Amino acid sequence: MREMFKFFIITCLITKTHSWTWDDYPSPRGTTYWKCGVSKQTYLCDPDEMLSEQQRKEIVELIEDFKEKTKRPNSIYSCLREGLRLVVALARDKVGPEDGSDKTTYLCENDRNWTAYDYIECMLVHGIELNRDGFRYCNLTRHLLHLRKEDFEKLEQAWKNHLYQNHYYDALRHYIRSLRMLYIDRFSIFDNQDASNEDNITLSEVHHSLQTTNKTLSEMRQSLDQQNKKSTEFSTSIEDLNKKFLEMRQVQDQILIGKNITTLTRFPSSKQFSNNLWVLFCINTRGVVGSRNS
Repeated sequence: MREMFKFFIITCLITKTHSWTWDDYPSPRGTTYWKCGVSKQTYLCDPDEMLSEQQRKEIVELIEDFKEKTKRPNSIYSCLREGLRLVVALARDKVGPEDGSDKTTYLCENDRNWTAYDYIECMLVHGIELNRDGFRYCNLTRHLLHLRKEDFEKLEQAWKNHLYQNHYYDALRHYIRSLRMLYIDRFSIFDNQDASNEDNITLSEVHHSLQTTNKTLSEMRQSLDQQNKKSTEFSTSIEDLNKKFLEMRQVQDQILIGKNITTLTRFPSSKQFSNNLWVLFCINTRGVVGSRNS
């Protein structure tokens, strides 16, 4: 009996540890955001650590991307132009006190909600609560923008098998992406068609301008190739001229060397010239002496 009582106490403590109400469930937007398992203020809370740290980072990126992807800048409703804010709460058991049997959650409407919703500014909010037994949802949007209840039922059935295997990350990731596609399709109904046509015209003009620019760049590239070819041919011509100039200079040097050799062979050597001069001197001397004796 005592052992059963201890087991009951432990079970109650475990249940208390993993059971939250909207009065004590932490907020990722407050000063105690770290209780949500995140490193900065964001729109995801996972106090029961159903996801790993890396998985939480990737889900945060999906949440931010959700708002960007659902923006409709040409919508006839100003609130759709800024996109839909997604908030995600994870808990092993349903956050109370409501039982959530209708697959809805008070995440968007409790006193500690994470967004300052303003009906005048028309900021759109969609909430996802993920528990071990499935998904629950809430939204703060105009009635015309609501998704059908059947859409949420199909979403849960599509990814619920992952929950049975404790693959919370895969289930949540696919659920968010599918939900985003549903909202984009829903919001596109309220696009201003005239503005969309203007955008299409503008895109066509940009495309035409890009084609013209590419054509101009191609022509410039061809012109540069031709100039490079001419420059190469000019360099080759200069090299040929330099080669011919060197050949002519070699021929000229050979001619000058030949002339110098010819000049040297025409004139006698200095020794021969001295001997001839001495003979002439002797002859003249004898002539002078002979004339004196006679």
